[in-house]
Amino acid sequence: RVAFTLSGGGEFSFVLFKLAQELGVLPGALNKLLTASVIISMSLTPLLGEVGDYLGNYFEKIDKTSSNSWDELTAGEAMQLFDGTDADNNGSIDLEELRVSLVKLNLPLSTIAEIFTAFDTNGDNEISREEWLAGINAGVLEKVLRNSPRGDTTSAISFSDDAIAICGFGQMGRAVYGMLGESGIKEGEVVAFSLDPARVTAGVLSGAPVVFGDGGRFELFKAAGVVKPKAVLITYASQARRMNVLERLRETLPKGTLIYARADNQREYQELLNAGANEVVSETTEAVIRFGALLDICPSPLEFTEVRKFLLKESNYTNGSSKRNPIPGYSESTLSDLQEELGLSRSDLYKLNEIFASLGGFDGGDVPLIELRDFLMRSSDHEPIDADALTRCMEAVDKDGEGDLTFEEFVRISCLKQVLD
Repeated sequence: RVAFTLSGGGEFSFVLFKLAQELGVLPGALNKLLTASVIISMSLTPLLGEVGDYLGNYFEKIDKTSSNSWDELTAGEAMQLFDGTDADNNGSIDLEELRVSLVKLNLPLSTIAEIFTAFDTNGDNEISREEWLAGINAGVLEKVLRNSPRGDTTSAISFSDDAIAICGFGQMGRAVYGMLGESGIKEGEVVAFSLDPARVTAGVLSGAPVVFGDGGRFELFKAAGVVKPKAVLITYASQARRMNVLERLRETLPKGTLIYARADNQREYQELLNAGANEVVSETTEAVIRFGALLDICPSPLEFTEVRKFLLKESNYTNGSSKRNPIPGYSESTLSDLQEELGLSRSDLYKLNEIFASLGGFDGGDVPLIELRDFLMRSSDHEPIDADALTRCMEAVDKDGEGDLTFEEFVRISCLKQVLD
């Protein structure tokens, strides 16, 4: 929105053009052309503002749609928050109970009243359990907290300068905090950061040390008093978010700060290590190690390390298919992750690669969406599928929006096509 609004020229350019012409730096013809360009861009500023607002709303909608449910407030947590607010335990929340609860967040009374009105859909001056859960699911609390003026909605706990920082307070972040709490860590020795107002609200009201803000900004750490964190744990559910926060923190945190991150698969494991993580917890690897421990195969830390090294070797993910020609531009670990994610065999991938190459995707090249759509329509084993629906699916898979698909995108749309069939 800001970029579109500020993209037009300004009045000061007329002063500069006139001065440049008087000094003989700017020819008269060029001065007229530049002046006309600025006038046109200024006249388009209102339109550009509307376009920027439309695109901003569109991308916010996409971001909201693609958010991982692990980072959202669950129904159980919503009801725990309800019970904590319902001081007299009569099964409903009145305005005074909500005020006493939310005043901990330094919210103005007008905002508290707005929240109460938004939840009290039947207008009986009480919020029932059903209204509370429906409002949480509809994002009422998050919407009001984001759009209403408020004070400091962070934890009132004073943090030590070397506190452990948890970036993200979704399901994984909450579990890590719970583990630290059970281990006897003292108040102020751990802090969590979240950009979800509902998550911050629930955390603060339950006594958790949650701070509203972007966990990738070291300035936020310093504002909370954490200038030399003992360790930073990156627990976001989104892979892109984890990488973004890791890269920014590695550049700004004091040298030698330990950063630990979670990963979904072996490919991300290596990418996070390359980006500067001191250690990465891969859910796939740790599950295998846990199975090994249960079977008494790798009970010691040394054996844990050996198993991790074994799992990281690309040869262990080939499933005996290394004799086949590799798919250009894709490592064995990448292909294995793709297999696991989509439930395909390696032979399935090779067959799809042959089809991809026949459509023009040689040596890692891309295939135009139109050609691919026609092929998928012709190859349907059942009734003709909806061309518009297939096109929408293909455009959704086309991450770069350039109108063509890579081999990985081709594999994904082929799986989607089976669903459409």
